[in-house]
Amino acid sequence: MSDLDQLVSLCPPPAVVDRAGTGRGVGSAIPAGHLDLLNAYGTGCFDEFLWIYGVGVENKYLDIHSCTHEMRKILRQKTADEIREVLRSYGVDSSELIQWGGTDNADSLMWIPVGDPAGWPTLIIESGQLDFTVSPRSSTGVLLDLLTGALRTKVFPFDFPSENPSFSTDFIP
Repeated sequence: MSDLDQLVSLCPPPAVVDRAGTGRGVGSAIPAGHLDLLNAYGTGCFDEFLWIYGVGVENKYLDIHSCTHEMRKILRQKTADEIREVLRSYGVDSSELIQWGGTDNADSLMWIPVGDPAGWPTLIIESGQLDFTVSPRSSTGVLLDLLTGALRTKVFPFDFPSENPSFSTDFIP
């Protein structure tokens, strides 16, 4: 069973998915697995806390390209030494990160674009760069691991996830 199948089983997607922002036809800049995730769920929020971003979304706060651009500006001004060191170990710098998700606490989930996009690891940075975690998993794998508790990080609050994770697009204007 794939990560996406397990995620859908754990947290059913909405009955009707808005296909706007699923990014089909955008090329290799977005891993195919993330596009499959967007195709299943659309752009929205897991457990009223963790947002997944789409491509070409009207709301710039949920668009991968807009969020990536803004996050790169922030990281260009100052990247914590520990984060810079981890990125160097992958042969990249903060200007190459691609933000695919975020939280209500302004934490960021970003791909470290090295090698095959299907295997891009995810860097999870706490707001203010106070702490971070690297997961070798795809965006779908990271979501599954966070929602099942297989991935625990100090970046996320102790009460995330809930016992019955949900997904919603109701918050999107």
